[in-house]
Amino acid sequence: MFRGIFSGAQRSPLIEAAFEDVSSMLRHSSRMLDLALAALLDNQPLERDLDAMDDPVDEGERMVRRSVLEHLSFNPQQDLVASLVLVSMVQDAERIGDFARGIGELVPLARSPRTGPFAERLRSIVRNLRPLFEETEAAFRKDDPARARRVMERASELKAELQRYTADVAASDLTADMAVVYASAARILRRIGAHLSNIASSVAQPYDRIRHGDEDV
Repeated sequence: MFRGIFSGAQRSPLIEAAFEDVSSMLRHSSRMLDLALAALLDNQPLERDLDAMDDPVDEGERMVRRSVLEHLSFNPQQDLVASLVLVSMVQDAERIGDFARGIGELVPLARSPRTGPFAERLRSIVRNLRPLFEETEAAFRKDDPARARRVMERASELKAELQRYTADVAASDLTADMAVVYASAARILRRIGAHLSNIASSVAQPYDRIRHGDEDV
């Protein structure tokens, strides 16, 4: 329905810059997630201050909102739908940064190294989730609804897988600290997948269906 909105044709410089800011936010959040997961699952020291790393993501949201508002104040008829879509997308992009930081906050709760079947299973899930960052960005930068739908489908599959994982954690004999860490990590990863799916839905769905699936997903 929005063919051309994401492609950049005849788009104002402010709106083009706002789309670039969303891309930058996703790339920055993916780096945060990599560092947090290295600490959580690979038992490595947390190399960076994730709170400080999250600041550019928060600033990116403010920049997008500012760019959209400035553009619409001068030319409310041009790129109106793209502006509305951007405001929705940037909310999800900002939340991904928060959740990536949240993974790092789980590390001090664990009183032992993360090893064994639950750590390996979560690592396998992460391997399937991680490429969705690049796929989501490519979907809206290339205006590719088919790719966006694949992101949504994969996120839905990962959601079900993470629900099963959490149920298995609850039924296990893990210590309380490890059960909390693994279950919380699964919930956070589920939310990250959901926010990536929301962004992808901006390409695949009509505006009133953004953040919702449809019969084909």
